[in-house]
Amino acid sequence: MTPPSGGQAASAQGEFFFAVRRWQETSGDAGLLLQDVFIRLTDENYLAPDLAWWAAARRPPIAQGALDVVPDLVVEVLSPATRVNDLGAKRDVYLAAGARELWLADPESAMVTAVRPDGRQQNLGHGDRLISPLLPGFAVDIARVFLT
Repeated sequence: MTPPSGGQAASAQGEFFFAVRRWQETSGDAGLLLQDVFIRLTDENYLAPDLAWWAAARRPPIAQGALDVVPDLVVEVLSPATRVNDLGAKRDVYLAAGARELWLADPESAMVTAVRPDGRQQNLGHGDRLISPLLPGFAVDIARVFLT
């Protein structure tokens, strides 16, 4: 079990949750947004993203235990305890399993890396806005995500 990272990582996770939630409310999106959820990739392989969003067409039923549908969007907030795994094995597993976009948020550097399965990667920092092709009309200022 990994203890909660707290501090800036918890704040960044909350900012992302509320940014996507605000987008859902203003756009009328019927997708599903969850935080700290278990995703079953195979019978023995589970991951727990900090945030996960599914498009309405792929929205899994909410049930006890792990969900069986890989999210369209995964957000991982790096912490000292999870950094190596999030940037390495977890990143590759999410994309190989079918995630359509992965945001890796680094509170230490106040940077976000948006990664897509085709290998495209965008690094964003203070002064940049994160815009996602998965979420039409969504935008969040990176400075807002990392409160200093």
